[in-house]
Amino acid sequence: MGIAERRSIRSCITRPSRPQKITLGIVVFLFIIYNLTPYDSPPRSFFRFQHNVIQDYYQNAHPSDSWLFKPQPYPIDPDNDIGIIVKTGFGTRKRVSSAVQALSDESFFADTIVVQDFPLLEDQQNLTMANGKEVPVIDIIGWNLERGALKGQEQQERVMKYTNIAEAVEGEEWMLADGLGKSMGWELDAMKFIPSLEYIWQTLPKKKWYIMADDDTYIIKSSLALVLGHLDYTKPQFLGNPVGDYKGRFPHGGSSVVMSGAALSKLYDQHPEIVAEGHKESLTAIWGDKLLSTTFMKVGVYLDETYRRLFNGEPPWMTRMWVDRFCLPLVSFHGLGGDNAMLHVGETFKNMTEPVYWRQLGKIYGAPSFASFIAEPIRPNMDYVGRLDEYSTTVDMITEVDECVKICHEHSTECLAWTFNPGRKQCHFARWAILGDVAEGRFSGINGQVAEKLEGLCHSP
Repeated sequence: MGIAERRSIRSCITRPSRPQKITLGIVVFLFIIYNLTPYDSPPRSFFRFQHNVIQDYYQNAHPSDSWLFKPQPYPIDPDNDIGIIVKTGFGTRKRVSSAVQALSDESFFADTIVVQDFPLLEDQQNLTMANGKEVPVIDIIGWNLERGALKGQEQQERVMKYTNIAEAVEGEEWMLADGLGKSMGWELDAMKFIPSLEYIWQTLPKKKWYIMADDDTYIIKSSLALVLGHLDYTKPQFLGNPVGDYKGRFPHGGSSVVMSGAALSKLYDQHPEIVAEGHKESLTAIWGDKLLSTTFMKVGVYLDETYRRLFNGEPPWMTRMWVDRFCLPLVSFHGLGGDNAMLHVGETFKNMTEPVYWRQLGKIYGAPSFASFIAEPIRPNMDYVGRLDEYSTTVDMITEVDECVKICHEHSTECLAWTFNPGRKQCHFARWAILGDVAEGRFSGINGQVAEKLEGLCHSP
């Protein structure tokens, strides 16, 4: 090639302009900073948070369930591939038998342990599932102290509080124990997360997946199996319903927390020094689920918010069927601590062999079908919106129920359900619907056309 030809080729190549060079330099600089900072550094956390915000916006605007109906690359047997931790405290100990029975009702016979923050009672050595499988009960704080994980911390305030409740239980001073449990249960709960996972990892056969749940949390086995069959358990995975700011996003413990065996291996096998830090931090941590998340962050395992819409922190009768969740499987319920609520839910879902989807709750509980609201849009003395918050909308000075119906249809992308309160002259609407609460004097309804349209977009039955 001659000189003339080479000069001709060079002339065709566009040199980057000064602004382009500056932009490229900034990108390279940020990339280097990101990779040189610790896993739990503010820059990493900030960038991950912004990524999650963008991802959540896209999932909200373009919900899809098509990925669920592709062949499962990692199918699991829930009974053999999952380990379950049920957390309880002295004040809520009576819930545990119902929680274990609920697992039995849906034939969820996974290896399960119950962890608590007080010494074992005589009738509490082991629980048993319907198939005869034993469920060990462990005083997890006592275990952690006995093995020396908190050596040198025995005089810390939180350890002393555990000692007080332990002495009250062993002395059969039940009123004192109840009072202590109610006043400081949240503090002792923060001490259970890190050692509970360590215990199950060290003592039970290794599993592909692990679940940590409260004693008032119900897990839908068939929905969970569908989701986990699409996720690679050989990689560190940390899933749940996210809360908190960018400096420490963590999964809401009541909605249940799901972790792969690879995540536990990375923490407990490869980074015992980080585990030791977590034990000490549990003496002052406010929330145990946040402590678990920040401990995982230190080893490069982050909460994956991609699957946030699968987890539910409410009981069935308060569950919001959001428009962006309509087609997705529902994995959990929470808040089932009173009035035999856990047994009722267990009885309702025990014959569910197929995954349960958010939009199916009405059919399961006998609520009016979405289609029925097209012919009969207004229901007196009912409320299909439920609890109001920053995600709902209120319009004042509305005097007629028909005005509220009209407002809902005019805001169809933001209104799945509406409620009219004539006493306050207010119209409330939201992007979700609940099963329906009795609300004397109010009028309410579901946008049947929108609900039907959403159902038609689902790949699931």
